Amino acid sequence: MKMWKKFLNVGVALGTVSLLTACGGSSDSSDGDKTDFTGDTLTLGVWGGNESEEKALDQIIKDFEAEVGAKVEKKVYTDYNTQIQADMAGKTAPDAFYVDISMYPWFSQNGVLAELDSDKFEIDKFYSTLTDGFTTDGKLYAVPKDMSTLSLYLNTEVFEKTEVSIEEIPTSYEEYVDWLPQFQEKIDKVYGKGKVFAMSYNLEMSRNYHLAIRDGGKPINEDGTANLASDKVVDNLSILKDLTDTKAVVTPKDIGTGWNGEAFGSGKIAIMDEGNWVYETLKTEFPSIPFTVRKMPTYKGTEGSMMFSVGWGKYVGTKQSDLADKWIQFATNKENMTAWSVGTGTLPSREDAAEEAKITENEDLKVHLDAWDYATIWQDGVTLDTVDKAYQNFLPKALDGSETFSEAMKQADEQANADIQAN
Repeated sequence: MKMWKKFLNVGVALGTVSLLTACGGSSDSSDGDKTDFTGDTLTLGVWGGNESEEKALDQIIKDFEAEVGAKVEKKVYTDYNTQIQADMAGKTAPDAFYVDISMYPWFSQNGVLAELDSDKFEIDKFYSTLTDGFTTDGKLYAVPKDMSTLSLYLNTEVFEKTEVSIEEIPTSYEEYVDWLPQFQEKIDKVYGKGKVFAMSYNLEMSRNYHLAIRDGGKPINEDGTANLASDKVVDNLSILKDLTDTKAVVTPKDIGTGWNGEAFGSGKIAIMDEGNWVYETLKTEFPSIPFTVRKMPTYKGTEGSMMFSVGWGKYVGTKQSDLADKWIQFATNKENMTAWSVGTGTLPSREDAAEEAKITENEDLKVHLDAWDYATIWQDGVTLDTVDKAYQNFLPKALDGSETFSEAMKQADEQANADIQAN
């Protein structure tokens, strides 16, 4: 599911601009009792997905049109953040649109989302961690349509050929530091040196954020400024240096591949942490690679993972408030969320839909689903993307030893805060 992976790294590209006036006030008021939408048109703002996503969304739209009598027009954005913000400023935003949970603070701060009546959307059926991520001051502004979490993927063929039992895999990151060199040595004997590596890692903060916040670490201050060089955050993230120093851990780019799924699918990686979006990709594009899924390692004695979600929000300036509510209700009800999950490989954000889709009967996907209880949402204010870019620029210096971790993160803070101040 490369499209989702790509979007996770986009974040909020523009600085905060005032859209409150440009929006033209709140959505039209109504009692929500309208049922006949014949002749009405609803516009939906989405980004382009893969073939399975397009097919699943089009089917839900077709069923919705048949049920309510309205016409639905999709507005597909190629540069989502930039284009949808421009439409909001120009009062041409779609009636309902995708809200990435990492972007939600920006939308909330700029007042472009209409408040949703939680009683209309069966919110008690959803995983509370997700609905909390789309809530401000106790008010709901988007309904999560799906979610994804990180888990470990293990190439079982590599373990079989090296005669290493999967049960030997450490349960904590700290234990990996001592275990990885031994595993890599066995891999080299079977495959040859430099052909296959024990583990992969990613430079994005969206993968490492759950490590950075252990024991109260705060990568971003309350005022939005970067705090990567703080003692706690540096100490937390130093495990990445310990892991890369084993020479058994590489990035996908290090081995000539574009992303984790490709690196793992080509048989060059034994262990990777990845979202459930990769599950169907491995099944369809790399069917010769046998794998199993395990929960993420603990760190500093606690469980952790990352959680990503996208919700449906309603534009504050919509003239089709009732119809937009109807769409969000329809798209996120038990039946359609189940169909969406089965069709796209995402995880349902409703517990009853997860049961209906039989996610718990799939041992691999169940690992991802169970992570909702302890995973950290990829969300931290409106400067998250700016801090992440600086983090990615300077993390390599910390990992290759050209600078200390503290020095590298100090430079990352300086870059991020300069960019934040400039905006």
